[in-house]
Amino acid sequence: MKIAYILPSLVNTGPIVVVNNVVKHLKNKVELIDVYYFNESHSTLHFDCNVFHISKSDTIDFDKYDIIHSHTLWSDVYVYKNRKNIKKAKTVSTIHQDTFTSFTIQFNRFASFFLGHYWCYIQRNFDGVVAISDQLKNRYGKLFSNIKTIYNGCNITDNENIQEDIEKLILSYKEKGYRILGSYAYISKRKGLSQIIDVLSYLPDYVYVIFGEGPYLENLKKKVAKYNLQDRVLFLPYVKAPYSYLKFMDIYMMPSYSEGFGLAMVEAALAKKSIVCSNLPSFHEIFTEKEVSFFEVDNAESLIQAINTAYLEAEKKGELAYIKASSSFTSEIMANNHLLYYQEMVADKHKDI
Repeated sequence: MKIAYILPSLVNTGPIVVVNNVVKHLKNKVELIDVYYFNESHSTLHFDCNVFHISKSDTIDFDKYDIIHSHTLWSDVYVYKNRKNIKKAKTVSTIHQDTFTSFTIQFNRFASFFLGHYWCYIQRNFDGVVAISDQLKNRYGKLFSNIKTIYNGCNITDNENIQEDIEKLILSYKEKGYRILGSYAYISKRKGLSQIIDVLSYLPDYVYVIFGEGPYLENLKKKVAKYNLQDRVLFLPYVKAPYSYLKFMDIYMMPSYSEGFGLAMVEAALAKKSIVCSNLPSFHEIFTEKEVSFFEVDNAESLIQAINTAYLEAEKKGELAYIKASSSFTSEIMANNHLLYYQEMVADKHKDI
């Protein structure tokens, strides 16, 4: 089997990490994997396969492949625009988030309606669509007859380099007796990180460490200044393997307003961390209340209670979350499920011949 992945960039964000993990585990199980991407960036992941930088006007040899799997809107648009050049290969798209909800948070309802329907129209022209949760499959199943749930998965290692200056900064808070709340993300409004800053004044024993970059970062910094919390919120830049710093955190925070899955939360579970997350259906699909601490979004009292519970029950919840993640949400399981799906599609193609 020959597979091509079409990506917007090689930046360390959720969809790119997913493909990177799939490649790692499929490269020795298939004949060929090539990755194509559009946007250059200094913050990139290394892929264990052929990687090609292309422009959106370039045309690749599509029928060199059995499967062409694109990720995110503009990659899907690229495949759609070249559909007349694809005679043999099967095309696949992935729904990584609740499209309409995410666009509403990012833009507005008007833009969400038109952009969301445009993307769904494009995906209906694909041979297959992957949903990363049953919640997404159930919501978008009415639009796609060819949709299948494949949960995301990940692995973490202890081999990644830790920057000594960052380690010292975080540990300096520990030495002062603080408990560490932590998050890492592409910082957008959808990630809901501002909710933690809103309640930090009521949690004098805690500091909040945030790794990442993104369009909402300056808003967070302004809010920190507004509440005079500069001494208890630590902003850190993008790092290659942010999960390496989980060992310094007491509680991992996942306060998203919308999320298709929750990959960072699974990484935290694999590190046996206690987790606080928003009360989203997609998060309930991954973990139970025994394994993580849920809170209602934009509810300060609920969030504070969840943080206190997560700290008091940290060892028990961390162990139970680890058991769930390691048995259900590893990158090997995710990659194998992708391969099975690809094989089904190729088999169906041969039936049609």
